[in-house]
Amino acid sequence: MDGLRQLLDATCLARSSQAKGEAYEKLITFLFESIPGCMVDRDITNVFGTEQIDIAVGNIHEAGGLRLLPPIILVECKNWNDPVDSQAIGYFFNILASRAIELGVLVAASGVTGDVLSGRHSHALGLGAAPRGIKMIVITNDDITQLRQPEDFVELLHRRYLRAYATGQLGAPGPGDYRVPEARARASELA
Repeated sequence: MDGLRQLLDATCLARSSQAKGEAYEKLITFLFESIPGCMVDRDITNVFGTEQIDIAVGNIHEAGGLRLLPPIILVECKNWNDPVDSQAIGYFFNILASRAIELGVLVAASGVTGDVLSGRHSHALGLGAAPRGIKMIVITNDDITQLRQPEDFVELLHRRYLRAYATGQLGAPGPGDYRVPEARARASELA
């Protein structure tokens, strides 16, 4: 994906935390706009100025696009050096609930706190949100560096969404996780 590496590098080279955050939002906007049928709006603040949405994605379910995902997706970008904690994740879940949004994508450069196998910490928040019809998937910088084409990002989002449904927790990286280069190698072996 032309430009992905430069945008990712820009997120690391930014000097201030504000510049770092803006560069990260540009990177994630680029990824979603590369998917057929996705339209993106950035930096949306409610009329009271109390809540800000980093990225809103309209998904019109075109061929080659996000056919498994809902039509409206909200994205929170956290270009933090440390994993995102349960307080920030809980806040994002509340924003999703207040808007009756089915899916939130948390792009967390360093992942989230806790252990996916034990369901502790941040992962446990998904258990409370799932019965309300809300899912959250997590994308990390490790995931982003593996992307080679828009189809890879589509596949990653679909698999994480499936994981969120199947586990009732966050659709986050974990044991046996989908990895783009490995999947492509297996597919070429079968061909």
